[in-house]
Amino acid sequence: MKEIEHDPQWLSFRRALEAAIGVPLGQYKEPQMKRRLASLMTRRGITSWSAFARAIGNDPKLLDEVRDTLTINVSEFFRQPERFRELETKWFPQLLRERRTLKIWSAGCSIGCEPYTVAMILDRMDSAGRHSILATDVDMPILSRAKDGSGYLPSEVRSVPPEYLKKYFIQEDGTYRVVDAIRRKVTFRRHDLLKDPYPSDLDLILCRNVVIYFTDEAKQHIYAGFSRALRPGGVLFVGGSEMIMRSGDIGLRTAGVNLYQRAA
Repeated sequence: MKEIEHDPQWLSFRRALEAAIGVPLGQYKEPQMKRRLASLMTRRGITSWSAFARAIGNDPKLLDEVRDTLTINVSEFFRQPERFRELETKWFPQLLRERRTLKIWSAGCSIGCEPYTVAMILDRMDSAGRHSILATDVDMPILSRAKDGSGYLPSEVRSVPPEYLKKYFIQEDGTYRVVDAIRRKVTFRRHDLLKDPYPSDLDLILCRNVVIYFTDEAKQHIYAGFSRALRPGGVLFVGGSEMIMRSGDIGLRTAGVNLYQRAA
């Protein structure tokens, strides 16, 4: 941290980047973030943080590339398909036996692939259900794109089962759009995981490949908040490389690969 404190160019750049993307970066792992951005600078032939700040202010495409570099908005439908099959075959049936109408939160929803995936699965399982699916992110432009539900690339739908692709997507100009019936099942809202109150009495929280970019202190704050937000027996679904250390200390037990359950 001391190296960063003595680097006024970096601090100035970070403030400019935060203003440009609307995302506070103070809780991100600084060395990892700095390393990724420095690699992008090298590829672009940019030689200083101050020049980088000017460039992102003048080039929207470069700003999008910065977002992708930070993996703030990298997502896809049915990411790790086997995990979503487990949700469909094991966890949703169990949760639906316990409560007829589910309350679900996709935290850090990025471009909307994750909450729309959940909405599609539930539509096939329980088309008449009026389940609540809340999708949140701190990045307003990304939320706007997610709410629109269009412009998804072939790489973002590559794991979608054929029957889902046929029923829930419309292909247009080489990209894909989610059908309106599914879009209407998801409520999008801006939310800062480090500052804003969490929902409560939730059956399922999905927060995948988001928390890995935060400091250990920020992770503990978020995971403890998730535990409190779940009802007893509710489930937390995390990313493939994420693990909650000492989960029992915050009232969670391991329930499977990438899955934790709130103690009854």
